[in-house]
Amino acid sequence: MQLLVLAVLVAGATAASFSEKNEERVLGEKLCGVGLQPYQAALLRNGNNICSGSLVHPKWVLTAAHCNIDIGTLQVHLGKYDLRVKEDTEQILTIKNVFVHPEYNVRSPSDNDFMLVELQKPAQLNNFVKTIHLATHCPDPGLQCRVSGWGSINSTQSQPTDVLQCADIYTVSQARCLETYPGKITENMFCAGVEQGGIGSCKGDSGGPLVCNGMLQGVVSWGGDICGLPGQPGVYANVCKAAEWVKNTIQKRLSESD
Repeated sequence: MQLLVLAVLVAGATAASFSEKNEERVLGEKLCGVGLQPYQAALLRNGNNICSGSLVHPKWVLTAAHCNIDIGTLQVHLGKYDLRVKEDTEQILTIKNVFVHPEYNVRSPSDNDFMLVELQKPAQLNNFVKTIHLATHCPDPGLQCRVSGWGSINSTQSQPTDVLQCADIYTVSQARCLETYPGKITENMFCAGVEQGGIGSCKGDSGGPLVCNGMLQGVVSWGGDICGLPGQPGVYANVCKAAEWVKNTIQKRLSESD
């Protein structure tokens, strides 16, 4: 399974829909800004980016199930912006346990590509580290969303970035998504991107957040072999379909620890 999704980055999209043209389409050209994605988690090994995630509870991060590769060797960094330096805003936490969605399909592409990471201790919430609410309604087509991560900024090469990148993209109808990836899309997935390509997720952004209207709507999951091709949006795990599992898993663990 490629760790491919969401390598974010592109200059800001100004199109009003997936089909409109946008000339600002160079991968990796738009920085997020310090503290503007306070829910973003970096899953690092020896300081190197492996996957991303989203802080959905002070002690829990939601990421992609296909990131479950030697995950015990990873550390979770919150309040992170530049991977090259130790930042005053940064919190480094260790992993206590992981919970893969019970209906995760390990075949490529992955169905129910969700994994919850339980932290050894809760994060300290502040202006740079905050939780994000889960989407409870599935996305309509044409919804503007923001994806973010430290993945590749080159569509054909593994060229990760040290600084958190962002891109504004748009959700695609399920019919269009199925047309693009015939036989590979389930109700637990949806597509998002821009029609002309050049903006979206890429290698190294797996597990990262797609946020729409201030809610966590998607988890970077998979896409084409080459990032950002025209007419080939990225594929995201559909958070609205897993929200109850996330809440129930967290609640069960909290009650067991009482």
